[in-house]
Amino acid sequence: MSLRRVIFHVDMDAFYAAIEQRENPSYRGKPVIVGAKPGKRGVVSTASYEARTFGIHSAMPINEAYSRCPGGIFVQPQMALYDQVSRQIFDLFEKFTPLVEPVSVDEAFLDMSGTEKLFGPMDLAAKRISDALKREQNLTGSIGVAPNKFLAKIASDCNKPDGITIVPFERQAVLEWLAPMHVNRIWGVGKKSAVVLQTLGIYTIGDLQQVPHDILIRHFGKVGNSLFSLCRGIDDRLVETGDAAKSISRETTFNRDSSDRLQWRQVVYELAQDVALRARQSNVKGATIVLTWRLSDFSRHSKRITITQPTNLARIIFEHALVLMGSVHERALRLIGVGLTGLTNEVQEDLFSGSDGQQRLEVSEVTADTIRSRFGFESLKKGREIKPGEKLPLRMKKENSNIE
Repeated sequence: MSLRRVIFHVDMDAFYAAIEQRENPSYRGKPVIVGAKPGKRGVVSTASYEARTFGIHSAMPINEAYSRCPGGIFVQPQMALYDQVSRQIFDLFEKFTPLVEPVSVDEAFLDMSGTEKLFGPMDLAAKRISDALKREQNLTGSIGVAPNKFLAKIASDCNKPDGITIVPFERQAVLEWLAPMHVNRIWGVGKKSAVVLQTLGIYTIGDLQQVPHDILIRHFGKVGNSLFSLCRGIDDRLVETGDAAKSISRETTFNRDSSDRLQWRQVVYELAQDVALRARQSNVKGATIVLTWRLSDFSRHSKRITITQPTNLARIIFEHALVLMGSVHERALRLIGVGLTGLTNEVQEDLFSGSDGQQRLEVSEVTADTIRSRFGFESLKKGREIKPGEKLPLRMKKENSNIE
């Protein structure tokens, strides 16, 4: 007899804003908007549920949010605090199962298959997790319980905030549960594909269930296979642990659209340093370097390059990102991002392989990490990081005068 799969999807409610309300009791019950300062360039990161009643949502331009709710509490993100709370939450999840797949800082899939003897039936186990979040973190999360990841994700969105939704586990009941939902609830169905589906008379998932497989293949190619399976609640993907992280990336939004390529270059350098450090801290290397940019109309663009040997070295990431930047022909940019994908945690296997120059680079950057972790980030700077006229700390003058 095979073990029945039981998958939870836990989605924290208005995560950043909820942390701000927890840390500042005077914010509770009030519209809190986490993001850029009003009057500056930038977007909303998270809006509390009180702010959402004004139509404010994540990725909305911050000045539009201000015009909708000028009396709101606008808070700049405290990423170090949010990351700390995120780690504590994932530690909490691992008390219930070792199979935890992070989706982002505030949501995760948990494979709870076979845990009934420890935590009771799935509805009770979900309540235990919900209660633990409130008790240990004073935060709430919405939980979807289902036989697979796709259904669990949909379920977690059904009763927000602080809801628990259990999907039927019988096949016919799953079909009936999905049928009334809008077709855009299916992964991969965005605005454009939804329009195409609507031209075929498909508005709900139930409509899609009636379309023969060969018709979907004819219109959508290989994607048709996915549509055929998901509209029936079929999803065989396993929950992957945190070691299976897909990418590391960082972005910077300019206060004003920038046409200064020297400024772009400096930002790319700083982002490459940050991405490389995060990769080394996570004990991973990446084979693909990604450059992302956003224009004044908010359209997003990206280029990527795959290298022969995975890396977590800032110089290599920076040099390849510069090559990609050479293909950016727009005159002004709103945002620049650098990312590393195709990650592997087999760092030690090739630590001393490759050229002597690369070995020296690896030793150099790991040594810099050690110095900075002990004495602070500002204790060591590379030449590019020293601004004209900047005075060096005495220790840097004596010990690091030859750093490039």
